[in-house]
Amino acid sequence: MDNVKAKAKEYVFRTARWQILPAVVLLFLGLGITAWMVIHQYHQGTRRVEQAFQQASEKMFERTVREIQLFMEVLDSIRQLHTLSDQVTPDAFDEIVRKGMVYQRRILGAYGFVQYIPHEFRMAYESKAEGPGRSLVMSDRHGGYVPVPTRPGYFPLTYQTPPGGLGVPEGYDFGVPPENQTAIASMMRWGVFALGARVEGAPADRPEYPMFAPIFVEQPPRGRELAGFAVGLFLPRRIVDAAMEDSLAGIQVRLEPISRPLREEAPGRWHYERELSLANQEWCFLAWAEADYAAAIRSRAPFWVGGFGLLASVALAGLFAWVAGRAKRIERLVQRRTAELARANAKLSSVMAERRELEDEILRITGSEKARIGRDLHDSLGQKLTGAMYLFGAYRQKAVAPDPTAEAEAVQIAGTLKDAVTQIRRIARGLAPVALTEAGLPDALRQLAAESSALFQTDVEFYAEQEGRPRDAATAEHLYLIAQESVNNAIQHGRGTHVVLTLGYDAHGGVLGIEDNGRGMAAALGADGVGGSGLRIMKHRAEVFGGDLQVDNAPGGGTRIICRFPAA
Repeated sequence: MDNVKAKAKEYVFRTARWQILPAVVLLFLGLGITAWMVIHQYHQGTRRVEQAFQQASEKMFERTVREIQLFMEVLDSIRQLHTLSDQVTPDAFDEIVRKGMVYQRRILGAYGFVQYIPHEFRMAYESKAEGPGRSLVMSDRHGGYVPVPTRPGYFPLTYQTPPGGLGVPEGYDFGVPPENQTAIASMMRWGVFALGARVEGAPADRPEYPMFAPIFVEQPPRGRELAGFAVGLFLPRRIVDAAMEDSLAGIQVRLEPISRPLREEAPGRWHYERELSLANQEWCFLAWAEADYAAAIRSRAPFWVGGFGLLASVALAGLFAWVAGRAKRIERLVQRRTAELARANAKLSSVMAERRELEDEILRITGSEKARIGRDLHDSLGQKLTGAMYLFGAYRQKAVAPDPTAEAEAVQIAGTLKDAVTQIRRIARGLAPVALTEAGLPDALRQLAAESSALFQTDVEFYAEQEGRPRDAATAEHLYLIAQESVNNAIQHGRGTHVVLTLGYDAHGGVLGIEDNGRGMAAALGADGVGGSGLRIMKHRAEVFGGDLQVDNAPGGGTRIICRFPAA
């Protein structure tokens, strides 16, 4: 009897051992695979973080270069204005600066003009009877100013706005510091912009540098000579802050002259360094990631993989260890799997919602960027052309008894400038349309049809069939953008010569229709049969405000787009 019990115990022990051994092996195998996947995901995440840093740094460098170019373009417009100042009266020039240079003051902050004065004219310049009566001064290196010693020539500040904005008094000689002498020599030799000496008294972390835009005059028979220059304060920190306006957190940027290795001062793991030529100097753009940068943008995938792998390994090992299959245990296992599936579905729903929010944000940023470009066209180039029209009109008024040929040419020039201003404003309105309201959609679509007809030389018509209005202003804006994209596709891709826009309302809501006589569905959908990015964006816009967008062939040929939307 004892032998039978002993054999039974031994059998039970062997059976349990063979049941547990596969579970242990499976557990270690699952843990090994999970560890490998976590390490692989971690390295992939590190590469993605580094790639994201490089892309963000490259984007900030390009924005920095654009901000520098904008600064120099605006300073150059100041220089050009000074070259024309002798063609208008002083009162008219002051009015131009006060009313028409708002954009320039916003970009430059402060600017002024410097005039070259030979030594033989110094006494006349400092005399109140013959000149402005300002003493020629230079810095005493202690926050004050002293008279400039006798020199062959001087470069005093003759005008600045706002008063004292450049940090030096009028009469300050920019030709005294050695760095400024080098910059002036570079302008005289090459005829381009130059950077001067670092401004004294500026904070160490926000340095300031005067940038010069040369002004030349013709002096026969000696030829072209430097008469002076426009000056503005170049602030590297301000340029960098403008470039980093909507950049990722955790990235630091510096912009400095190449005088010492900046990389040694940049802590962190990742660096980005680019050299650029700035006027007569070589500068360096350096970006580096802070310690918490990677943690802020790193994917949580390794943690999810590790947790899921560990959970799966333990679950499978437990399944092998507990081979006894009672219904209650199976039911608990099914319930646990159901709960895991519910969590996975909830996570998937959350990811899909986040993706939709990201797509909405992309559309918003795209519209904001187009609006910014439109405003820049209107504020910068449009104001320059308007200023040119003003100066040309002043010049025509000043001209005495022009001959008929010159008058005809002047009329032609004035008409050309006016057409250019009109074209710039039309382009600006296309990039940054006026804000729509629910009741203003028909007027906006009517204006879209008229401008598209004028721009593409194509017959575009609009009809409002019934009265009504969209549910809200956001729906109206999306409908306008859908109509704009549809008209562009019909003309540019569908080769349509006649486009009809209709807006109507019925018992189910509003209906926006766009129909053309172009090449039909093949051109609208493209080679893949699902449509290009424009059509996908239109469908997404319709989903945003709860509408429905359908694309099919028009009865008479061409493409027909029907968008149904909720009405008020």
